[in-house]
Amino acid sequence: MPYRVLSKKEAGIIAAMGSGVIPRGGRNFTLGAADLEDKWLIRTDYLLSRMPLPTRLGLKLAVRVLNYGWPLMYFRKFKALTSMDEQERTELFHVIESSRFPGSMSILIVKVLVFPAFYGLAEAKEAIGYQEKFPNPEFEGLKD
Repeated sequence: MPYRVLSKKEAGIIAAMGSGVIPRGGRNFTLGAADLEDKWLIRTDYLLSRMPLPTRLGLKLAVRVLNYGWPLMYFRKFKALTSMDEQERTELFHVIESSRFPGSMSILIVKVLVFPAFYGLAEAKEAIGYQEKFPNPEFEGLKD
Protein backbone atom coordinates (compact mmCIF):
# COMPACT_ATOMS: atom_id res chain seq x y z
CA MET A 1 0.00 0.00 0.00
CA PRO A 2 1.65 3.26 -1.06
CA TYR A 3 1.37 6.10 1.44
CA ARG A 4 1.86 9.79 0.79
CA VAL A 5 4.17 10.60 3.70
CA LEU A 6 4.59 7.46 5.79
CA SER A 7 7.29 4.93 5.08
CA LYS A 8 6.44 1.25 5.39
CA LYS A 9 8.34 1.09 8.70
CA GLU A 10 6.55 4.14 10.14
CA ALA A 11 3.18 2.73 9.09
CA GLY A 12 4.08 -0.53 10.85
CA ILE A 13 5.04 1.32 14.04
CA ILE A 14 1.82 3.36 14.03
CA ALA A 15 -0.19 0.19 13.39
CA ALA A 16 1.52 -1.47 16.38
CA MET A 17 0.75 1.56 18.53
CA GLY A 18 -2.86 1.46 17.38
CA SER A 19 -3.26 -2.20 18.26
CA GLY A 20 -1.81 -1.50 21.71
CA VAL A 21 -4.13 1.38 22.48
CA ILE A 22 -7.25 -0.15 20.86
CA PRO A 23 -6.86 -3.93 21.36
CA ARG A 24 -9.19 -6.57 20.00
CA GLY A 25 -11.81 -8.12 22.24
CA GLY A 26 -12.22 -5.22 24.63
CA ARG A 27 -14.88 -4.95 27.31
CA ASN A 28 -16.93 -2.35 25.47
CA PHE A 29 -16.59 -3.61 21.91
CA THR A 30 -14.65 -6.40 20.23
CA LEU A 31 -13.36 -4.49 17.22
CA GLY A 32 -9.68 -3.57 17.49
CA ALA A 33 -7.38 -1.27 15.56
CA ALA A 34 -5.66 -4.26 13.96
CA ASP A 35 -8.97 -5.36 12.41
CA LEU A 36 -9.28 -2.19 10.31
CA GLU A 37 -5.59 -1.36 9.99
CA ASP A 38 -5.62 -1.04 6.20
CA LYS A 39 -8.40 1.56 6.36
CA TRP A 40 -7.38 3.81 9.24
CA LEU A 41 -3.67 3.92 8.34
CA ILE A 42 -4.61 5.59 5.07
CA ARG A 43 -6.54 8.20 7.05
CA THR A 44 -3.59 8.74 9.40
CA ASP A 45 -1.31 9.17 6.41
CA TYR A 46 -3.71 11.74 4.98
CA LEU A 47 -3.83 13.56 8.33
CA LEU A 48 -0.04 13.75 8.39
CA SER A 49 0.11 14.91 4.78
CA ARG A 50 -2.04 17.93 5.69
CA MET A 51 0.24 19.00 8.56
CA PRO A 52 3.06 21.53 8.21
CA LEU A 53 6.39 19.91 7.35
CA PRO A 54 8.08 20.55 10.76
CA THR A 55 5.11 19.04 12.62
CA ARG A 56 5.00 16.05 10.28
CA LEU A 57 8.72 15.39 10.61
CA GLY A 58 8.54 15.80 14.38
CA LEU A 59 5.73 13.26 14.71
CA LYS A 60 7.45 10.79 12.40
CA LEU A 61 10.67 11.11 14.41
CA ALA A 62 8.77 10.71 17.68
CA VAL A 63 7.11 7.54 16.38
CA ARG A 64 10.48 6.02 15.49
CA VAL A 65 12.05 6.97 18.85
CA LEU A 66 9.09 5.69 20.88
CA ASN A 67 9.21 2.36 19.05
CA TYR A 68 12.31 1.47 21.10
CA GLY A 69 12.05 4.10 23.84
CA TRP A 70 8.81 3.01 25.49
CA PRO A 71 9.72 -0.68 26.00
CA LEU A 72 13.16 0.36 27.26
CA MET A 73 11.79 2.96 29.70
CA TYR A 74 8.81 1.04 31.06
CA PHE A 75 9.64 -2.67 30.66
CA ARG A 76 13.44 -2.37 30.83
CA LYS A 77 13.72 -4.40 27.64
CA PHE A 78 15.53 -3.44 24.47
CA LYS A 79 12.72 -4.68 22.31
CA ALA A 80 10.86 -2.83 19.61
CA LEU A 81 7.18 -2.09 20.07
CA THR A 82 6.61 -3.65 16.65
CA SER A 83 8.08 -6.99 17.78
CA MET A 84 5.77 -7.28 20.81
CA ASP A 85 2.48 -9.13 20.66
CA GLU A 86 -0.79 -7.26 21.12
CA GLN A 87 -1.16 -8.28 24.78
CA GLU A 88 2.31 -6.95 25.67
CA ARG A 89 1.63 -3.69 23.85
CA THR A 90 -1.69 -3.27 25.66
CA GLU A 91 0.01 -3.82 29.03
CA LEU A 92 2.72 -1.35 28.05
CA PHE A 93 0.16 1.30 27.14
CA HIS A 94 -1.64 0.83 30.48
CA VAL A 95 1.66 1.36 32.29
CA ILE A 96 2.52 4.42 30.20
CA GLU A 97 -0.89 6.02 30.62
CA SER A 98 -0.80 5.64 34.40
CA SER A 99 2.79 6.88 34.68
CA ARG A 100 3.99 10.38 35.44
CA PHE A 101 5.18 13.01 33.03
CA PRO A 102 6.48 12.58 30.27
CA GLY A 103 4.94 9.14 29.71
CA SER A 104 1.37 10.24 30.18
CA MET A 105 1.95 13.11 27.76
CA SER A 106 3.76 10.99 25.17
CA ILE A 107 0.68 8.78 24.83
CA LEU A 108 -1.01 11.79 23.24
CA ILE A 109 1.09 11.23 20.12
CA VAL A 110 -0.61 7.88 19.65
CA LYS A 111 -4.03 9.31 20.33
CA VAL A 112 -3.55 12.08 17.77
CA LEU A 113 -2.39 9.63 15.11
CA VAL A 114 -4.79 6.74 15.78
CA PHE A 115 -8.06 7.85 17.37
CA PRO A 116 -9.43 10.28 14.75
CA ALA A 117 -8.54 7.92 11.91
CA PHE A 118 -9.93 4.79 13.58
CA TYR A 119 -13.05 6.21 15.18
CA GLY A 120 -13.88 8.12 12.01
CA LEU A 121 -14.51 4.85 10.16
CA ALA A 122 -18.11 3.74 9.69
CA GLU A 123 -17.27 0.26 11.03
CA ALA A 124 -15.86 1.68 14.28
CA LYS A 125 -18.81 4.03 14.70
CA GLU A 126 -21.19 1.12 14.25
CA ALA A 127 -19.25 -1.07 16.68
CA ILE A 128 -19.47 1.50 19.48
CA GLY A 129 -23.04 2.51 18.65
CA TYR A 130 -22.18 6.08 17.68
CA GLN A 131 -24.95 8.09 15.99
CA GLU A 132 -23.97 11.29 14.21
CA LYS A 133 -26.05 14.22 15.37
CA PHE A 134 -25.62 16.12 12.11
CA PRO A 135 -24.75 13.65 9.34
CA ASN A 136 -23.44 15.03 6.07
CA PRO A 137 -24.88 12.93 3.23
CA GLU A 138 -22.77 14.79 0.65
CA PHE A 139 -19.46 13.71 2.24
CA GLU A 140 -17.72 11.31 -0.14
CA GLY A 141 -14.54 10.58 1.82
CA LEU A 142 -10.94 11.68 1.46
CA LYS A 143 -10.01 13.55 -1.68
CA ASP A 144 -6.80 12.71 -3.51
